[in-house]
Amino acid sequence: MTDPTISERYADFASALRFDDIPAALIEKAKLHILDTIGVALAASQSDFAARSLAAFTRLDGGSGSVPYGQAGTLGLRDAVVFNAGLANTLDYDDTYTPTLNHISGGAVPMLLALGAREAATGRDLLTAYLIAMEIGARAGLGMGGKAFMQRGYAPSGLLNGFGSGLAACKLLGADRDAMVGAQGIALTMMSGSLEGIKEGAWGKRYNAGLSAAAGLTSAVMADEGVRGTRRPFEGGHGLYNMLFESEADVDWPAMTKKLGRDWEFGIVAIKPFPLVHHAHSIVDCAIRLNTEDRVRPADVDEITVLVNERQVPLLCEPDGERRHPPNEHAGIFSIYHLTATALARGRMTLAECEAEALNDPEIRALRDRIRYELDPDSLFPQYFSGGLRARLQDGREIARYEAHHLGSEKRPLPVDTIVDKFRDNAGRVYSGDRVDAIADAVMALDTTGTPAAVTAFLGAP
Repeated sequence: MTDPTISERYADFASALRFDDIPAALIEKAKLHILDTIGVALAASQSDFAARSLAAFTRLDGGSGSVPYGQAGTLGLRDAVVFNAGLANTLDYDDTYTPTLNHISGGAVPMLLALGAREAATGRDLLTAYLIAMEIGARAGLGMGGKAFMQRGYAPSGLLNGFGSGLAACKLLGADRDAMVGAQGIALTMMSGSLEGIKEGAWGKRYNAGLSAAAGLTSAVMADEGVRGTRRPFEGGHGLYNMLFESEADVDWPAMTKKLGRDWEFGIVAIKPFPLVHHAHSIVDCAIRLNTEDRVRPADVDEITVLVNERQVPLLCEPDGERRHPPNEHAGIFSIYHLTATALARGRMTLAECEAEALNDPEIRALRDRIRYELDPDSLFPQYFSGGLRARLQDGREIARYEAHHLGSEKRPLPVDTIVDKFRDNAGRVYSGDRVDAIADAVMALDTTGTPAAVTAFLGAP
């Protein structure tokens, strides 16, 4: 008898999981992540990106009953998933699984809410499926780690999440274990996701998580109808790892299934306190405190040195011209020079600081040119987004700040009230206070009386 494949082990986990098997702390965490994802999507729902995306999807499909967040009318199920997930990633404010640098909730939450509403699923069904999507989405990349995929230009959220989303969709559809195995094999051929657009502030990256979730949804329905998929999408000769890495691959196969169902990788998925690329969070945190606690202002600064891991340099620091002078606000949230200067100048980092106005602020622009980077010998990346800075002031003083563990990680978790306040701030950009309260109540009741349909009923036009 041969050992089970990885996709078979994932299917065994998903088919066997029951709501009552899940630790209560993870259920509470899951509700907060779902609430957070809805909030960050709503915060982007009135943007130019949202308007143009909605026009494109409406042109492709006149609407089939699924709710596009913050909009009038409906879209087809898969189009709504891609649209809503695109909103969730637009502001780079969605949660992150740090070991593989993967944004999972941004695709999983819209897909499961839409499918759950259509299938009249219970809130407990939704939470169980969500935890499957998160756990397998996290583990699918552990064979090599996120940097290996990103060094080849792939976005983990686009390349990896269809496997977990497919299993989660199968769970909501009541598909059997064999269909769950096949769905992962079908998903393999549907996923990709490029990071190229980050350099230009282009919008294509925003669709990665949604396209991956839609691939998972599609593969689940196909497999449930008897379409056959490979049983070796991970370790096969042309499976995910050999297809991408060939003879270079030194894959840690055991890491992908180690203690599956006992140790939950979802436990270390981090909710973001700042609306920007997670890699920069500790440096931004230090720059804010340089303003608020050390009372440093841009005019006081002679030079700032930020500390980054060498693998973060292409994302945050280079090429120098594009990073030091970002062409638009989306490029700005990937520029360590702009982010550090803005955080120090404003003493905070909210959505307002990530808009175009800050890009053109003369004080911020001048400070960007007095910032340089060095490699951080103490970085704990990729497990944590470590970082810090040294500020040399005009009066000769030098102030250093450093954080080994980023704010929002399991080492420095955000308080529940902070997460709920973040949701209220984001959703309040679109809806009245009463409606914001109603959404929060509906999500937090998913483990008792709440349902996916009850949540999505509040997410249409303002």
